[in-house]
Amino acid sequence: MRIQLSTLLSRDTATLRDAAALRAKALVRQADARLHLPVDIPGYTDFYSSKEHATNVGCMFRDPKNALLPNWSEMPIGYNDGRASSVVVSGTPVRRRTVN
Repeated sequence: MRIQLSTLLSRDTATLRDAAALRAKALVRQADARLHLPVDIPGYTDFYSSKEHATNVGCMFRDPKNALLPNWSEMPIGYNDGRASSVVVSGTPVRRRTVN
């Protein structure tokens, strides 16, 4: 599909280049385009992205001196994030809350 679209939009392909009426039906000005999330995301699994990430989360649930489990570097830790509503179309304003 991607190759077909690239070919169709290439300046070397006459299909859209030479057909103004077809171009008007097939293309939308970027300023007029409305982006949609292509799928409904009911939930997802997240993984710790770094030692710092794992330490921050560990401090929330355990004593900060024992934030990391002894095997954290040998075993990928995934968790049900439960924030699927934070998966949005790029450019959507996201209100972040701070944790003190």
